[in-house]
Amino acid sequence: MIPEIGHFLLIIATSLALLIASFTLFWGRPIEAYLARMTQPLTLLMATCALLATATLVYAFLVNDFSVAYVAHHSNTHLAWYFKVAALWGGHEGSILFWTLGLTVVTARVAAGHHYPNRFAPRASNVLAMINFGFLLFVLFTSNPFSRLLPEVPVEGRDLNPMLQDIGLILHPPMVFLGYVALTVLFAGAITTLLSRGSHSGDSGWFRRWNLIAWFFLTLGNLFGSWWAYNELGWGGWWFWDPVENASFIPWLISCALLHTLHLNRSENAMTLTTLLLCLSGFSVSLIGTFLVRSGVIQSVHAFAADPNRGMGILILLLATILPALVVFALRAPRLKRGTPLRGGSNHWLVMVASLLLITAAFSVLLGTCYPFIFSAMGLGSISVGAPYFNTVFIPIVSLCAGLLGWVTLPQATWNIRNKIALAVMVILAATGLSLYQDSSAPVWMWQGFVSAFWIGSCLLIAAAHQFKHARLRLHLPSTLAHAGVAVFILGATVLSNFEQAAMVRMGPGNGKVVAGLTAVYEQTDQVEHRAYRAMQGTVRIEDSREHTLTYLYPQRRTYMDDMSEMTIAGVYHSLLSDLYLSMGPAVSDSEYLVRISYKPWVRLLWIGGLICAFAGALAWRRTHRETHREYPLC
Repeated sequence: MIPEIGHFLLIIATSLALLIASFTLFWGRPIEAYLARMTQPLTLLMATCALLATATLVYAFLVNDFSVAYVAHHSNTHLAWYFKVAALWGGHEGSILFWTLGLTVVTARVAAGHHYPNRFAPRASNVLAMINFGFLLFVLFTSNPFSRLLPEVPVEGRDLNPMLQDIGLILHPPMVFLGYVALTVLFAGAITTLLSRGSHSGDSGWFRRWNLIAWFFLTLGNLFGSWWAYNELGWGGWWFWDPVENASFIPWLISCALLHTLHLNRSENAMTLTTLLLCLSGFSVSLIGTFLVRSGVIQSVHAFAADPNRGMGILILLLATILPALVVFALRAPRLKRGTPLRGGSNHWLVMVASLLLITAAFSVLLGTCYPFIFSAMGLGSISVGAPYFNTVFIPIVSLCAGLLGWVTLPQATWNIRNKIALAVMVILAATGLSLYQDSSAPVWMWQGFVSAFWIGSCLLIAAAHQFKHARLRLHLPSTLAHAGVAVFILGATVLSNFEQAAMVRMGPGNGKVVAGLTAVYEQTDQVEHRAYRAMQGTVRIEDSREHTLTYLYPQRRTYMDDMSEMTIAGVYHSLLSDLYLSMGPAVSDSEYLVRISYKPWVRLLWIGGLICAFAGALAWRRTHRETHREYPLC
């Protein structure tokens, strides 16, 4: 009975979403003032219904109600309670329901924006309600999480996918979906501004606050996703340019560009149309990524919820959202008030160029992700686009952005063009010398990485010293921290990608291998029995150069009983910044296994840099949120 209540609550929420969306028909009419007052209680009721419906599904997981198909396919009686809760977004139906729940909640939050003297908040809520209506219809007709397995109810569930039984499932997907939700608010705000012809538009501070929320959650989502893949997939990779990874990375790049165009719009009244187009693009690329990885048109090692039968529903939702938005932009944009042109050569002009480079980077990644699908759809066969394409296209663009970032960071009062060029030459020479010292045949990617990291770091240190001298460091702290986080991440990625040491060896009891000054000695192999799997577990002693024992690692090779799938559980020795990573491969004899030993230098800088960026985003949001609501109209 409880699942039926949840299903009925979703139907009520769908009806309320349609009702609120219909208020757009009365914009500009006398009745709009009355409907605007009705918007807030109705959106609150819609969000409550969606919340209670989601709670009923979580309850079904907790009580092991295997008559619900979604619960039976993603849980069992032995699953820990926290994974049962996280299983809500562990599959297709539940993850779309979680996304929809977030949309209904932010719709109610936007409708509560009383501080605006115009009707921007209720109008944006009306547009959000349209999107809610589309998502709720998609859930009810193609992705119903409350479908029953009647009359044959299984005694036991199939269990959650083993690769999902990790803390990464608890951290990564919710962050990404919350970032998508915030991008949806920006989409609705842009549509409202365009349809209102500027007469009921929000100020740029409103857009900046929601974009900072999106950027914060997407930063953490990508960071936790990378960390999850590094620890769980078993071979120590942290980024694969996989379609699922790109699906959340592309919106993050759009959000980065939007942060800078919003800054220019607020300070210089410039790039108004670009800002609105980016607001539309963020949510659009989120839907495109969802279509690519959920419809099954592109295969991914991360895709656990692909279903070609639902691809058409996602495509209809995608087209019904993006096409009208582009039509509205094309018709309304020429009538909006133009921003102030930026003076060539100025710092603001360089920020604009950096923003355009970020946009170029985002759509180059989107092109590489979609190209196999486009190539196949044109009947040209099959093709794969891997790391060589993305590295060749993406890294030079990022290097150019890093150069512009450092250039505009340097204080203008004391650093003229001659001083900046001299600093750039010194950084380039230092990076070149370091690259040649480490490897005379070093790839150009390593040189670009060192130049970018050293250049940003040098400029930030000089700028921070200047700001501290003039008591302005606190004013620029969020942007300084965010750019510092980028420099730390680039340095970590450069060192890790170019100085990783790895060996694939046959190991059995008594065998040893030296990697990066550390010795791995294989002592024994044990068989481990678990209710869900059986595993062969190696015991490996790690010694330093003086043969002192540092630790023991226990890599495993598991075979799961449910579907007989195999998975590698790595053993990792953590030092201050680096890792020694052991993966246990298949058996090559009765007592020997193929073992991959990898030394990951400075891998910790990846996570430190990402966390610094996320903290900077939270600090910027707090500062923006506490500002007085002085309006800076977007158009």
